[in-house]
Formats: sequence, C-alpha cells, structure tokens
Amino acid sequence: MLEFCVFGAGRMGTKHAHTLSTLPGVHLRYVVDVEAEAARKLAAQYGAAATDVATALADRQLDAVIIATPALTHAALLVASAHAGKAIFCEKPLAASIQESLSVAREVDKAGVPTGMGFMKRFEPGHYALHEAVAAGEIGKVEMVVLTNRDPKVTILSLLKEQHAVAPYTLLRESSVHDFDMARWMLGEEPVEVYVAGSALVDAEIAALGEIDTAMITLKTASGALCHINNSWRAVYGYDQRVEVFGSKGMLRAENRPVTSLVRYTQQGALHDPLHSGPPDSNEFFLYRYAEAYPQEMAHFVDALKTGKRPMCSVEDGLRAQLIVEAAVESLRTNRPAQVAMVA
Repeated sequence: MLEFCVFGAGRMGTKHAHTLSTLPGVHLRYVVDVEAEAARKLAAQYGAAATDVATALADRQLDAVIIATPALTHAALLVASAHAGKAIFCEKPLAASIQESLSVAREVDKAGVPTGMGFMKRFEPGHYALHEAVAAGEIGKVEMVVLTNRDPKVTILSLLKEQHAVAPYTLLRESSVHDFDMARWMLGEEPVEVYVAGSALVDAEIAALGEIDTAMITLKTASGALCHINNSWRAVYGYDQRVEVFGSKGMLRAENRPVTSLVRYTQQGALHDPLHSGPPDSNEFFLYRYAEAYPQEMAHFVDALKTGKRPMCSVEDGLRAQLIVEAAVESLRTNRPAQVAMVA
C-alpha cells in the first residue's frame, strides 16, 4: 500500500485526494493545510488524518506527497520532502524565481526521489495520442508545432494584481507555461530561442497595469524546428484548446472537443454543440476540458512509483518550462528574441 500526504486542501488538493481514493493499492494518510478546518474536512472524507508538515514528513510509513499549496510555498515543501526521502508530485511552478528553482531542482536531484509535475495537458487523451503518433514516426521529422490556448474569459485578475510587482506577465507564467511544456514534448528537443508579442486587448484593468492578456509566441530549437503558440483570455465560443504537429511526411492534429459529437444539418448550415467548457458561468472550464487528464496524470505517477519507472513529467520538466517562461518575459520586455538558458 502506497501512503500519500496531500499538502493543500484547496481545489487541486481536493481533486488529487479524490483521484487517490479511486486507485488500488493507494491510501491517503495525511492532509496538511494552514486552514486547519479545511484539512480536517478533506482528511475525514478519505480516512486520513489532518496534521502538520513536520509530523507528516517524519512518518517513515509515508511514501509520497502531493504539493498543491500556493506557489510561494512550493520550494520549501519540495526540499523538505526530498530530504525526507518522499516521492513528490508538485503543481507548477517549482519556485518563485529561476535561481530558487535551480536550487530546488539540485536538492531534489541529490535526494534521488521520484518526482512528477502537474502538466496535465500531456495526459489529455487526444494530446497523448498525438504525441504517441509523432514518437512512432508517422509524420517523419517534426518541423512545426502550433498550439492554441484560449480561455473563455479572464479568471485570475486578482492573482495578476497580487503578483504583478514581483512576477509580472501572469499570462506567460500561469497559462503559457503549460504550452511551453507541450512544445518541448511535441518537438522532442529543447527550444533555444523565444520571441513574444503581447497586447492587452481584453481587460482595461490588465492594460492599466502594463500586463498582457493576449500573446503570440514563437519558439525555435537548435535544429531549426519551430513552434507557434497563441494565447488569449477571451474566446467567446468556449475553451479553445488545439494542437497541430507538422512534419516531413504529413500532419497530425488534436482538435477541440464539443460537449457531444452531435451535428445538426439544416438550411442554415451545420451546427456543432458548444466546446467542452463547463457551465457558461463557471470559472473552472479547465477542469471540464481536462476532466480525464487530471486523474490520468495521478494514475501515471502512482503506476511509476509501483513499477519503478521514471514518471513522464518530472521536476526537471518543471524547471525547463520555467526557463522558457523567463526567456519569454525577457523577450516581451525588450521586444527582441531571447535565448533560453540551458541546464546540464
């Protein structure tokens, strides 16, 4: 039996706790949260105990932790968990700065514990199938990747305001970072250069802060392969998530998913159901679109722990995506292409 601790009893911690409860050979042992009542409530649902960080990590029977706390707490929890010898699944980012992320990555690497990162887009069935087809050589050498990531509306304005002074360009840090991970995965090699053009076209408050809500991003690898990413925080037709990979022998695409596959054909034309985005007033459209991906990423992590295989997405992937974020921020600030820092 694998014994888990969830750090964070919020939205993602709750979702991961539920997934653990559905997996054979897994038990949620502890829940830790600064809000004691939230920890007790979540723990009670799954026969766990609400406790503190030190107590959880000191328990030799604890095998793994899930870090789903606010971003600024990730670094300390990662290092403490690694030093305690626990396997770690962490939501992005590793830390608030590249320097701290590099330090965290080194400490985790020295500890030699298995790690997983919360880049759930890899585990969406269409995305995963596309990657497998690329890896199998179906379209030959990858030459271009096109990623579309458009939210139905702005949902993290308060977070943007909170972190603007210390970590500006929230669109790149919170949204585009998932596309940077997808780009690396689909290209099969590391981007070495990034150029970003960004605007504030959606929200006047975002514009007033000097932030952006719309971006077009180009990545280039050492071999010359290219990736285009387009991000927006306004898509009136729903949560637009598409992936296209073009190669020397053809093209592969992972399309959007409507609520159902029903298509109505009338004199007015063909009408599909809306894109799979959840209720119209929901701010959690990503939970609906990636409803299969979240459980699958955790099931994959658990399977890796049981079999001794390396998880598909690790702390190293989190670091490399964050390095692209920092280069993208530099490009946006200077209006020039920026080089992506490399790590050994």
